[in-house]
Amino acid sequence: MNKVEWQAYLQSQQAKFSDQDKLVVESFDSPRQSGKTQITPLLYQGIFSVIGPDSAKFLQGQITCDIHRITPDNSILGAVCTPQGRMLTSFRVFQAPEQSGYLLRMRHDLVDHTQEALHKYSVFFKTDLGNASDSWLGVGVWGDGCEQLVSQVFGVTLSPEETAQVTRSEAAIIIRVPGNTSRYECWVKSTDIATAWEALSEQAERASNYRWLQQEVEAGIGEVSLVTESDFNPHMLNFQLVDAISFDKGCYTGQEIVARTHYRGKSKRLMKRFSLSGGPLLATGTELHQPDSDKTLATVICSAPSENENNCQQALLVVSADQDTEQALTLCSGDSHYQATELPLPYNLE
Repeated sequence: MNKVEWQAYLQSQQAKFSDQDKLVVESFDSPRQSGKTQITPLLYQGIFSVIGPDSAKFLQGQITCDIHRITPDNSILGAVCTPQGRMLTSFRVFQAPEQSGYLLRMRHDLVDHTQEALHKYSVFFKTDLGNASDSWLGVGVWGDGCEQLVSQVFGVTLSPEETAQVTRSEAAIIIRVPGNTSRYECWVKSTDIATAWEALSEQAERASNYRWLQQEVEAGIGEVSLVTESDFNPHMLNFQLVDAISFDKGCYTGQEIVARTHYRGKSKRLMKRFSLSGGPLLATGTELHQPDSDKTLATVICSAPSENENNCQQALLVVSADQDTEQALTLCSGDSHYQATELPLPYNLE
């Protein structure tokens, strides 16, 4: 089952997809079951593969994180930058089942772009770049009892205390990711995805991607998408605070600019978490301004409807580092007005 077939299968399971992003599941036609483990397909994410004996050496010169910290049992966040230090893509990287290989989970619309951007460097190494999104299909699992459910379905033993830990089975690569509750990304072989989904669905509620994205917002994990490609440096998405940049690994593309921002100054913009009331759900890349100005004050990185509040959403916004956000702001996009209130992040921006 490839990605297109997987989407068709989900539609047969009453999944409804967003008009903004055709791979984002907006809802399932099933009743809400409070307190149950929740599952959601991660079709909007894709897998970029780097396979071959020189893969670690190649990646070390291209990404912000230290590839030598990767073991079969862990994963790391990181980014690929332009020579000017702007992010072409962001990802979570973990070892592939093959020897001397890595899988980078990123937004689906950036996989081919990343392959094209890195190909000119990879020709000097014994490594093959590819789009593995049809080989590995993702499911997010979270909530009470999720460890037991994942362990049962995939036949593994999980250690819920360690964020970023990787657990492997014959059918899947399972990653514990940050959140207010236990949360796992399960990257399942395409040949096993339907069986795994059905087994998970027997005991869990099928949920929209927005509930998963709300957890991402609360965890302060921003990522690059096609509409924000090359717009931000890593510090603008707080990557130095989520262990996504190594400052002692040596050179990589864009390293000089990233290091200069860290050691000799500060980023002019940074990402904060907000609650916004009023107006429709904001799309990634939307630029917001104040009512009396056309100057962009904030850019949307990720947004999701607040689960228990009508006409309200949570969002990660990149704002000016000098902007006073302690007081509520009125922000505009087109004819829509939003009251924006800053919310805490799980890490300190100072």
